[in-house]
Amino acid sequence: MSESLLDCYRNEADIIKRYFPEVPVTTNFMGTFKLLDYFKWGKYLDVISWNNYPTNKDQTSNIAMRHDLMRGLKGGKSFVLMEQTPNQQNWQPYNALKRPGMMRLLSYQTISHGGDAILFFQWRQPRGACEKFHAAMIPHAGHENTRISRELIKLGEELIKLGDKIIDSHIISRAAIIFDWPNWWAMEYSSGPSIDLEYADQIAKYYKAFYDLNIAVDMISPYDDLLKYDVVVAPVFYMVEEGTVKNIEKFIYSGGTFITTFFSGVVDENDLVILGGYPGAFRKILGLWVEETDALYPDASNKIIMKDKFAELKKEYDCRLICDVMHTEGAKTIAVFGKDYYKGYPAVTENIYGKGKAVYIATEPEDAFVKGLVSHYCNEKRIYPILKPREGLEVTQRVKNDKAFTFLINYNSKKVNVKLPEGKFKSLLDGKIVSDKLIVPSKEVYILENL
Repeated sequence: MSESLLDCYRNEADIIKRYFPEVPVTTNFMGTFKLLDYFKWGKYLDVISWNNYPTNKDQTSNIAMRHDLMRGLKGGKSFVLMEQTPNQQNWQPYNALKRPGMMRLLSYQTISHGGDAILFFQWRQPRGACEKFHAAMIPHAGHENTRISRELIKLGEELIKLGDKIIDSHIISRAAIIFDWPNWWAMEYSSGPSIDLEYADQIAKYYKAFYDLNIAVDMISPYDDLLKYDVVVAPVFYMVEEGTVKNIEKFIYSGGTFITTFFSGVVDENDLVILGGYPGAFRKILGLWVEETDALYPDASNKIIMKDKFAELKKEYDCRLICDVMHTEGAKTIAVFGKDYYKGYPAVTENIYGKGKAVYIATEPEDAFVKGLVSHYCNEKRIYPILKPREGLEVTQRVKNDKAFTFLINYNSKKVNVKLPEGKFKSLLDGKIVSDKLIVPSKEVYILENL
């Protein structure tokens, strides 16, 4: 179906190009939408555009991840947000209002992750049909004397101040996460190991670690050039083809750090098991083999007990969902399982391969472990946070020529005190010059230009 719909799009795009070759052609995507292979589609779009409709329950890291995925579809180029709502949707199970300030914060989050245009659906609320209760810039009341209209006017005035300063800037990332639609389909349509194993959730877990650390990360396909990165993460990379394996081997051998998890390297591109022992395609680079895979019931858990000392990690963590029973073949055991019959068996390993390292995580750890592990391997590669992480404060950076534009978005219900790097900065939204320290009020945004 993905291929069939892509053919339909290409037929329509070709007709437009025949008569208006200079006009850019796009179609609006929907983030982590399972049914279409957006990396394949992205080749045929002049600019990526997409629709962002988070719920009030969405983690801001998940929204950021979808922006970065869209940015990654054309090698890190900026994108267009084709649709967002000024307020509530009408088609979600619970169509809650956007809380005061959130429309503005989410708009700036889009820009901070590579958006060069932010549009809204819809302009005027219609009287009838299925979207008559979907929010609009002009509501059924017919005027702009509303909370949301005042927020939209403020946003518009600020965007006029920004002008084209940030347009065509880019994000510099030395870390990447592999996202692959065929792997998604194959993994979730496979019978086993657990109904609770969902690809997008596993990707989001590792993305959140980078997000919480204020470390930029690209979302890439398995066929992208990995040598431009120092750390590459590929959670549950179940289905791999020979060219992908060679791409990863080259990356590690040249000095990169590769992190993967349980249920990786298991089948080829035809969904046929790679014989000779799991993790199949990655057995050599990981230096281990998996004898059995245990699927834990929702009310069950295990422990990860650290054997190696990492400054970023404590001694013990919870884990759940999957536990691989494995044996090392040259890999070093970093942590072991804490209970069950495989107590003391490796849970996390590290293998030297050429100039680089391959890390294997045989279970689903709690978020704190993933964050500590990612921090450790980023520190090894001298990949450091843009600013010291603070809970609820999103920090990103876009670069244009010799100028860096640092975004600080405070989602908290209270102010946040921030220690700035050396130098002076211009706050683009209010024109003030700041240095040393900055107080970011609740639900507020700062965009700082280095001077």
